[in-house]
Amino acid sequence: MRRDAAKRAGVAVRDGLIKGLKTGLMLLKIMLPVYLATVLLKYTPVMPFLERAAAPAMKLFHLPPEAALPIVAGVFSDEYGAVAALRGFDFGGAAVTTVAMIVLCFHSIPVETALARKIGFAAGKVAAYRMFLAIATGMAVGFFGNLLS
Repeated sequence: MRRDAAKRAGVAVRDGLIKGLKTGLMLLKIMLPVYLATVLLKYTPVMPFLERAAAPAMKLFHLPPEAALPIVAGVFSDEYGAVAALRGFDFGGAAVTTVAMIVLCFHSIPVETALARKIGFAAGKVAAYRMFLAIATGMAVGFFGNLLS
């Protein structure tokens, strides 16, 4: 009886390690390219242009203009893409929290819009609702984060 339990435990540990490695590699495939693109973009002449374009919108959330990059990364990839992009900058806790909340409400939009359409939801309405929720949440979290920092 004990041998069977030990064998099952060994199999479970092995399977868990294999699944953990596969998940880690999958996340690395998302995060590494986004991080590299963020760092490269940060040092190009394009970044000041992007910052000027994003500054008015980022003021709504009490964020620096460069915070638009992790938000856009999260909208078009997922939360892990936003985390990878965040690592390319030196944001404070309030800014990181605000970006995270925005991205949690409004992430993976191309994929999730296609999925919503496939299962019969009004994809545009779902995306608009999530965008409204992200903006409202971002404004509230940014406001309180600005007060506390």
